Amino acid sequence: MASFKLNRMASSIRKMESYLPKSLHQLGYTFAFNRMVKLAGTAGLRVEKLTERESTVYLKNRRRVQNHIGGLHACSMALAAESATGMLVGMNVPDTHVPLIKTMKVDFVRRCQGDIRATARLSEEDYQRIHV
Repeated sequence: MASFKLNRMASSIRKMESYLPKSLHQLGYTFAFNRMVKLAGTAGLRVEKLTERESTVYLKNRRRVQNHIGGLHACSMALAAESATGMLVGMNVPDTHVPLIKTMKVDFVRRCQGDIRATARLSEEDYQRIHV
């Protein structure tokens, strides 16, 4: 696997990881992301994992993100999915590019009754395509 120069976001995350003990990495990721994306902070999104190839976010089903029937609101579920993918793209695009979502299609299969976890992964092919 070729090595690529880390962009500013990835460099900042790696620097934060070098200062904080491993037990506080999730808190550091969450704090940094929620400062950049205000809606994620308002919703209470928690970043559980963040690497160059994978990101996982968690959203607890609580009143501020619920719909009228007590489940997670569709927008909050979309926020979790978009946040996981956005962080992953943000960790990989060069600083000369702006990661901006152009289209989002969401299919809701059934009613959400609990907390959710959204995970985004980059395949080797996608990783190479971004870094070429």
